[in-house]
Amino acid sequence: MIDAASVGSALLFWLTISACGLLAWPFAAALFPQDDDLGFLTAKPLGWLVGGYCAWLAAVAGIPFWRYGWICGLVGLVALCALTFRTKPRLPPLTRLLQWELGFLALLMVGILIKGSAADIEGLEKFMDFGFINGALRASSMPPPDPWWMGQPINYYYFGHVAAAWLIQLSGVPADHGFNLMVATVFAFAVSLTYRIVRGCLGKMNDRISVVCGLLAASLVAFGGNFHSVLYGPFRALSPTTYSRGFFYPDSTRFVGFDPLTDDRGFTEMPAYGFGVGDLHAHVLNLPVAFLILMIFARIVERETGTAAHSGLRWREVLILALLFAISAMSNSWDAVSYGLLLPLTGLLLLRHHKGRRLRLFVKLSLTAAVIVGLALVLASPFLVSFKPIASTLRWMDGRTPFWQLAVLYGHIALPCLALLVGLFVAFGRDPRWRAGALLALCALCLIALPEIVYVKDIYGADNRRANTMFKLAFEAQPIAMMASMILIGLLLQRTGGIAAVAALVLAAPLLATLSYADDIYRYRVFPMSERTFTLSGTGFLVRSRHDDMALIEWLRSQRSDRQIIVVEAPGDSFTQKSRLSAFSGVPTIVGWRGHEWLWRGDISSAYRRYDEVAAFYNSTTLRQACALVATYGVTHVAIGTVEREVFPSINVDIFKQLGPIVVQSGNAMIIQVDRASCAN
Repeated sequence: MIDAASVGSALLFWLTISACGLLAWPFAAALFPQDDDLGFLTAKPLGWLVGGYCAWLAAVAGIPFWRYGWICGLVGLVALCALTFRTKPRLPPLTRLLQWELGFLALLMVGILIKGSAADIEGLEKFMDFGFINGALRASSMPPPDPWWMGQPINYYYFGHVAAAWLIQLSGVPADHGFNLMVATVFAFAVSLTYRIVRGCLGKMNDRISVVCGLLAASLVAFGGNFHSVLYGPFRALSPTTYSRGFFYPDSTRFVGFDPLTDDRGFTEMPAYGFGVGDLHAHVLNLPVAFLILMIFARIVERETGTAAHSGLRWREVLILALLFAISAMSNSWDAVSYGLLLPLTGLLLLRHHKGRRLRLFVKLSLTAAVIVGLALVLASPFLVSFKPIASTLRWMDGRTPFWQLAVLYGHIALPCLALLVGLFVAFGRDPRWRAGALLALCALCLIALPEIVYVKDIYGADNRRANTMFKLAFEAQPIAMMASMILIGLLLQRTGGIAAVAALVLAAPLLATLSYADDIYRYRVFPMSERTFTLSGTGFLVRSRHDDMALIEWLRSQRSDRQIIVVEAPGDSFTQKSRLSAFSGVPTIVGWRGHEWLWRGDISSAYRRYDEVAAFYNSTTLRQACALVATYGVTHVAIGTVEREVFPSINVDIFKQLGPIVVQSGNAMIIQVDRASCAN
């Protein structure tokens, strides 16, 4: 069912995550002392992030990441452990620790089965994501060199990919296995954090209800769609769809402006879709960071509006929030804004609760927020000073999503969220747990509303002017609203009386119906498991369709990271198999996906000029023409593989053989090492 190499990689990765979690556990225990696991599960993503940040910071300071990144991250984790492990901790029973560890392992295995059923690193953004990871694995300093734009560093939110590269490096697994294991790991982190958020917010008044609601919330985040997936899926015959075909699970992310077709399109992705397609794009990689921020603010509201009020944030909370916001700014800047909303929203809830000393509290909260933001900017400053912003301006939205489409997408979560907000003004609102749920609800509703008011101008056309804004905000709003909804349902079930129980069941029914989305994604991909082959190898599609090219990739991978190599290969449009050698090795090429480089560089002319230069190179009819590109970009190697022969069918291989010796060849695929003397004349 699964090959031995994949099993070995999975075991190494799990042990590595567990070791990082143990080193970060003392800090997590001090951060979440009220949790029944004393931060045991939360420590795992914290350990990954702290270790990755320390390795990145060391590379910024000039310590080669490719050689010493793994140990720099470990040193940082050991230091964190030593600083917080000052007194003998109050350890939970060993049996409980084993239960939690086995629970996390089970989540990781589910993620591995999901990703292992479609392990090929191909399609959507996977080439880009894998290229960033491989570029980081070869990097001496930060920011890493851009594999698709030789001579320049990556100009994107790359930190999540560096943190992934650090964990891959630390575990020692092959890079393609590590890519797929990171998808599974982010899945396990996000699901376990969801459980901890909801379980912690509901408290221990009725432990069974808290556990069940936490598990249901985790299931919704992992597998739940929006309500479109229900109305247009199982009940498609009753829906007003304009499509003549059957339901396809991406339809629920391409509804606004697509069905029916209009000139104002929006994307409404959710985590279940992200896990289903299995890439490691910025919004997916940053989910654990975002959920940690959410968890901390929820705990603050619950504590500061209850009997154990501390009159503000603890210093550990300030420090870790600053680090998490800094990481968000470097991994997925949208999350720094989305979850930055929690700063003023938390302040409003605390000010509403503490009615007698609002001015003093307002000043204290404002200063604390300023410290968090200021420290986050300091921690992210090495990234920010080298980064050229991609988006341009904030604009008012000149259109609106039809109300019926908003209801189709979000009705099942909007109603519980509104109920939580209304409850703040009646007797329910005096419960600190209700206030914590209301914080999540208010944040989710704000994120849903924002694309109806403003959008960020980017390179996409007028029809898609707010598509990316809606995409990034909806991706966060939906899981937050799912958690808030399950908190409300748990609170209702904990109350005595039949009306509350009936209300809880009514609210739960449409939420749980969205779990049918998982059936649409995985029905034929994962099941029946006895007939499926699972693997972590991400290069299977190359072995099957471009076998000769694999020898070129393996040769490039085998070259020392401190060796300066610039390889020419066929560039092309985004979401194709062009630029596969640089993506799968991390060795830079002149230009990769030109549309992506246009976005990152903010310059369409440069991206297309480089493309034209490479095209002219492969269509050279004389050695002198070929040498022009070699001289301009300092090319060291030329690739002629299956893609190059497809894109440039008139290629004259004999001309390129005059540039130097063939260093690797498989069938008709080869890499030629450029001898500078060949272009001297």
